[in-house]
Amino acid sequence: MTMKKLLLTSLLFISLNQSCNAGLVGAEVVFKTKYQADTGGQANTTTLGVPRAIVEPGVEFPSDKSLAAIADGKPGDSVSYQHNHENYYSVIDVDMYPMIIVGVNVGNDFIQFDYTDSGKFSHAFQNTYIFEFSNDSLPVDITSATIDRSVTTLPLTDGNVKFVGNQLSINVQGLSFNSGSFIRINVDAGDPGYAIGDTGPAGGWVFYVTDGGAHGLEVAPRNLQKYTWGCSDTKTGANGVEINTGKQNTRAIIHTQCKHPGQVNDRVAAKLVSSYEHNGYNDWFLPSKDELNLIYSNLYLHDLGYFPRQFESYWSSTEWSDTSAYVTHFTYTSDKEYVPHNGVVYKDIALSIRPIRSF
Repeated sequence: MTMKKLLLTSLLFISLNQSCNAGLVGAEVVFKTKYQADTGGQANTTTLGVPRAIVEPGVEFPSDKSLAAIADGKPGDSVSYQHNHENYYSVIDVDMYPMIIVGVNVGNDFIQFDYTDSGKFSHAFQNTYIFEFSNDSLPVDITSATIDRSVTTLPLTDGNVKFVGNQLSINVQGLSFNSGSFIRINVDAGDPGYAIGDTGPAGGWVFYVTDGGAHGLEVAPRNLQKYTWGCSDTKTGANGVEINTGKQNTRAIIHTQCKHPGQVNDRVAAKLVSSYEHNGYNDWFLPSKDELNLIYSNLYLHDLGYFPRQFESYWSSTEWSDTSAYVTHFTYTSDKEYVPHNGVVYKDIALSIRPIRSF
């Protein structure tokens, strides 16, 4: 490979390591390099090409095609620039000679750097490699990125590797290297998420999920005591019906404080639920009408959630009027497609209560 000059350049190598199923395959990632010629110099960032999908054994930066193009004096996927009226092709605009060639590969559960063709330089100046994952394409939550010290020879410390937001940064500022230097960062991914019927983070029953199971709603493992909805003759504004409105309903009810005669705040179902604590979690609320219907359809009809099989009416947090609120009638049937039945009941009647929380 012949070149007159080449700035600090990242070129590929093919990983021979077999990766385990951490779940990054299919995600898109952009490779960037943040650099300074010296500690006090101007910081710059260059981005290599467009997002690439991670495939087995890995996605390479740049590609084989780009490597061949750079070898022929063409830009390929690299960044082109001019110095002393000569064109050069690089990932980083730092004038160095001879060339530093670093192989970069991202796999299903790893990121690797190979310094085999790193030239005669002995340290990496002020440089940080950045891998930016697309939140929309990432199939799992990245939980950690750790140095594989069984194969890593570059003197990285744990502080050199950080994952913040959707960006993994590997800081090689001023670190000594040679042609035998190698870095492997093992990327651990969390479980794809919860499924309906699972035990939730707080020990409840998961009855609704979003974002592949990363987020959702769980219902407390047992009923609380029967209680009145409260706030009779008071319009609280707790009119949310849909999924993810129970929390705001509960807040609206509590905020009203029910100051009418015969009503005190601690006799309100929403207040009882908001004071509930289980496994150290105290962020529970009274489900909205639609949230309560999902509990019936996704848990009760499938014998999940420790609900009594007899006919039982449960308070929702959805208000109907100043004197009434919505309930869902839990009626057991072997028909798993049975549609839940709702009703409107006077607020001063004591009915069953089951708190929920979001995660």
